[in-house]
Amino acid sequence: MSLADLLQERGVRRVLIVDDAFDEIPRAQDVGEANEQWTVFGDDWTDALRTEIAALYADAKDRRLDDLVGDDLFVAALWALKTQFPDLLGPLFEAYQGGRAADVRYVEVAKAKLEVLGLEVVTAGREFTAAAQDVDLILIDLFLGHGQGDADLEASKTLLRDALESRGAPAPLVILMSRSPRLAMKRDEFRDEVGLLDSGFRIIAKPELDTGALLERQIERLAEHLEDTQKLAGFVDALAAGLDSAARRTLTHFRRLRLSDLGQLQRLLLDTEGEPTGSYLVDVFDRVFAHELEGDGGIIEAAKALNTFSASSYPPPHVAGSPDLQDLVVRTLTQNAERLDLPGSTEGLVTFGDILCPGAPESLAALKESLLVDLAADQVLVVMTPTCDLQRGGAPRILFMVGDVRPFGLKDWAYGSDARTPVIDIDGERRWIKWRTKHIDTVSWDQLQQAFDNGLLRIAARLREAHALELQQKLLSGLGRVGLLAPMPASFSVDLEVFTAGVDTKPQRLVVAALDEGAVCFVGRDDKAKPAIRLVMSEGAWDGVEEALGGVDPATILPAAKAAFDHIRSENELAQKIAKGLNLDNVGPKWAPILSVAEGLGLMAVVGWNLPDVEAVLAGANRKAGLLIHVKDKADEDAPRRQDAVQRGLVVADPPAPLTEDEL
Repeated sequence: MSLADLLQERGVRRVLIVDDAFDEIPRAQDVGEANEQWTVFGDDWTDALRTEIAALYADAKDRRLDDLVGDDLFVAALWALKTQFPDLLGPLFEAYQGGRAADVRYVEVAKAKLEVLGLEVVTAGREFTAAAQDVDLILIDLFLGHGQGDADLEASKTLLRDALESRGAPAPLVILMSRSPRLAMKRDEFRDEVGLLDSGFRIIAKPELDTGALLERQIERLAEHLEDTQKLAGFVDALAAGLDSAARRTLTHFRRLRLSDLGQLQRLLLDTEGEPTGSYLVDVFDRVFAHELEGDGGIIEAAKALNTFSASSYPPPHVAGSPDLQDLVVRTLTQNAERLDLPGSTEGLVTFGDILCPGAPESLAALKESLLVDLAADQVLVVMTPTCDLQRGGAPRILFMVGDVRPFGLKDWAYGSDARTPVIDIDGERRWIKWRTKHIDTVSWDQLQQAFDNGLLRIAARLREAHALELQQKLLSGLGRVGLLAPMPASFSVDLEVFTAGVDTKPQRLVVAALDEGAVCFVGRDDKAKPAIRLVMSEGAWDGVEEALGGVDPATILPAAKAAFDHIRSENELAQKIAKGLNLDNVGPKWAPILSVAEGLGLMAVVGWNLPDVEAVLAGANRKAGLLIHVKDKADEDAPRRQDAVQRGLVVADPPAPLTEDEL
């Protein structure tokens, strides 16, 4: 299906291009109050010019120039007079006109490309709210202002946010563009502050509008997944509305509480249990709010729509190795750090699920002597004594389980039934903890108090009850388990090289600057619950590969590889495999086949991991590969490596021999 047909099928028909280049009259911020030409203008402006300015803008007559340079109406008057006084006003607007001309050229290129796709294109400057009400896609400049400063960025964010709020759901797809090198750096800030959904948002540098088909590819990605994006947007919108109404209903319940109710609660329950009133009410709020949230019909209906989501064609990540995948899990496993200021009991030093870390490394020996617990610098303790036994020091000694704190990466990541906290933030760093169910100890209250007083021990985090209960159940030999959100896949970065098969039967390297950002391997489970490892490239990296392939002279390609090479350039089969994740389970230091579903083609590309001689002569079926992908371990000494994956059983130590031509 062509892109034009895809857009029609998905209902993407009207596009709005927003750029300050479309404003007919500049504003004061476009000229800039710091523009050195204002000094020249102030020395040279004539009585004739003053008279003309006053005729257009009477308020300027008796004001000083340094007061007028920030006035939009004054600048508009000068703009209207620029042809009448070219020698005086030309230099003042020279920089603005040059930047505007460059932007106009870029957006006209974009407009032409969009119209070729059969899209109706509307353009607007900074006043675009009305135009944004009935469009399906918006291309907007990162900086709505010639100065490209923070004020121009804020204008872009504020104006788009207001326009989207005024139109309501469904929100249009958005592509952010700029000729500024700050585009990629400001991407996430723009998305989050405007309130855009990540899957409906892309960026493109304006110079890239001139070269290749990146704009078309970005639009294709947005359109291809539009249905799922709208489902997710509906869920987020339902959450936004549901959170407000659920919070109001929850607060209504709390407002009905009388001081006498709290008094009875404290006398009959909290004093007996030794639990502080404030801590108890926060816990109650958690549960009441969750109950009200679960009762919101809009959220439930939107969630039902998401049940039909399919991962068969999900898009690639924008940033290789993005930690966003684990952020939600961290929040489901641990309480907010600010909550640690609320004690779990009236007199207790700790509560169920508290994670305790040693203090300074040099005080480790003193900690061991104080607690009489064998603890290493990279180990922590978790409180396993039930909350009811901790109230008012009801338990004479506190039960702890020891855990090993490990870097969050492939080396120590695996799925299984062992006791672990799969991801946690400790001291601002992402970690995971392997709990030693056979390493438990008890500490008296006096020992614990002394360790806290001397700075030998500190509370670093607090597990949520569900996860703490699961660990407790594992500790008690699995006498019942509490369900837990499945841990999301781990990821680690790798380096990539790509080659084509040269006429000399040797791989010829493609120079792809975008590959400097590398790629990422996701570690998880396949549909049979077996350990699996998948290679995913970021959109920018794959776009760079496609651009490089487009520049290859077909005459330099080995004849045997010509069919696969042409297939990769003309079809998106390999791109889809990369987007879904390239299976590396049987990939090692020899080329492994990537097969095509195209009739009669067979081998499409090959992939290898840490080949000893990546530029060696190609043999057998490998000569038919249209693209050769070489995965390399990161040079960083602490980075995960293929050998770590072998040790974890994620990939085979000795992959199968390459396919022969007869087998293909």
